[in-house]
Amino acid sequence: MHTKAFVLAALSTVVASEKTCLNQTVPVTISSRNGNFSLKAPSNNIEATAFVQNLSRPGQNYSSTVLSGYNTVSGTYNISTKFCYDNDKSGTDAALQILTHGIGFDKTYWDLPYNNYNYSYINAALAAGYSTLSYDRLGIGNSSHGDAVNEIQSFLEVEALRSLTTQLRKGSFPGVNQKFKKIIHGGHSFGSIQSYSFANLYPTETDGLILTGFSLNSTYNAFFLAGGNFQLASLNAPLRFGNLSEDLLHASADLSAQQGLDVDLTANLANLLSPSAGSPQNLPSGYLVTGNPSANQYNFFLPGYFDAGLLYESERTKQPVTVGELLTLSSLSPTNAFAGPVLVITGSADLPFCGGDCLTTGTSSPSIPATVSKSFINVAPENFTAYIQPNAGHGLNAHYNATGAYAYVNQWLKAHGLGAN
Repeated sequence: MHTKAFVLAALSTVVASEKTCLNQTVPVTISSRNGNFSLKAPSNNIEATAFVQNLSRPGQNYSSTVLSGYNTVSGTYNISTKFCYDNDKSGTDAALQILTHGIGFDKTYWDLPYNNYNYSYINAALAAGYSTLSYDRLGIGNSSHGDAVNEIQSFLEVEALRSLTTQLRKGSFPGVNQKFKKIIHGGHSFGSIQSYSFANLYPTETDGLILTGFSLNSTYNAFFLAGGNFQLASLNAPLRFGNLSEDLLHASADLSAQQGLDVDLTANLANLLSPSAGSPQNLPSGYLVTGNPSANQYNFFLPGYFDAGLLYESERTKQPVTVGELLTLSSLSPTNAFAGPVLVITGSADLPFCGGDCLTTGTSSPSIPATVSKSFINVAPENFTAYIQPNAGHGLNAHYNATGAYAYVNQWLKAHGLGAN
C-alpha cells in the first residue's frame, strides 16, 4: 500500500470501501471578460419560452443580436467540490482527473448514487488508480449563484476551473497535501465545452482531455433547447429553487392557465412538491430547468437503454442553467492550441451534438465527433480518438452500458501515456 499523500481537513468525508472523499467549499478569486447582453432575464414562463424561441430560431444568431459589448466580471466565488481517492491505489505519484458536469446536472453526475453507485464514473477512475475532483459549476448546487444574464456565463466558469486546477497543481488545494504533476480534464456536454476552452486558453495547464457528450457541430443545439421545454427553476420546483410563498402562487397561476391543454399535470405537481435538501435557494430570474421527465428524457436518455428509475431520480435532482450560459454555449474557438492527447466519447444517439445519430455525417468522416480532430491542429493523429459509445444518448453516464464507456476512457488514458502510476 502506498503511503498516503493526502491530509484531510476536519470536514465532511464519505468513505466506501477504499474510496475516501473530501467534500468542501473552496473559494476562487477570478476575473473574466464576459458578454454584456442587453436582455432582461425572463421573469415568468411565457418570457422563458420566448427566450428559447429566439435562441433556437434557425438562421439567426440571437446571442450576437443581443450582445452590446463586453464587461470584466471579477470577484471571489465559492465552489462546492468533491475530492476523491482510493486508499489502496493513490500515492505520491497519483494522477488526477478534474471532472466538469454539463447542463441539467451537478457534480453527482460523476458519482451517481443510484443503484448502489453502479453508475459511478468516479469509482471506475479510482479503481484505475486516479484521484478525482468533481465540482458544482458556478450557479449550480452549493456553489455561488449570481446574475443569470451577465455574470454566470461560460467565460467566468472557465476561470473557476483554472483556479481549481492551479491550486491542485501547486499543492495549495485545501485539505490535500499533494502537488499533481499529471492532470487530465474531463467534461460532459457543457462541461466538455468548458474543458475545450480551458485547454485552448491555457494549453500548458492540462495534460489530456476527455470530452464526453461532445462534438463541435452546433446544428442540433436547437433540438436540445426546444425539447427541454425550459421553465423558470423557481416556478418549476419552488421547494428547491424558489421563494416558497411567492413562487407557489405564481406556479399555481401557471398550472391554472394550462387547464384544458395537453399538459402532464402529475409531472408538474411532482416538481412543485419535490423536496429540497435545505432551504429553497430563491434563485433570481433567468435560471431555467427542463420542464418535466419527458423533456429530460428527450434531451438525455435513449429509449430502451436506461433504467426508468434513474430518469425520475435525474428529474428529482435536476439542476438549472442560466440565460447567460445558454447565450455563451457556442462561444468556442474553431481551432485549439492544445497539443496533448484528446479523447472525444459520445453516445451513438446523442441529441444536441449529433441530432440523434452520430454516425450519419453526410461526409467521409466516420462520425460527427470525429470531425473535432480538425480543430486540434497541434495534436498528432495518434493522440486523437473519437469513440462512439453504442446504445447511449446524451446523458452517457445514465445508461445501462455506462461502465463500458468508463472502462474505455481509463484504458485509453493509460495507452496514451496518461496512466495513473
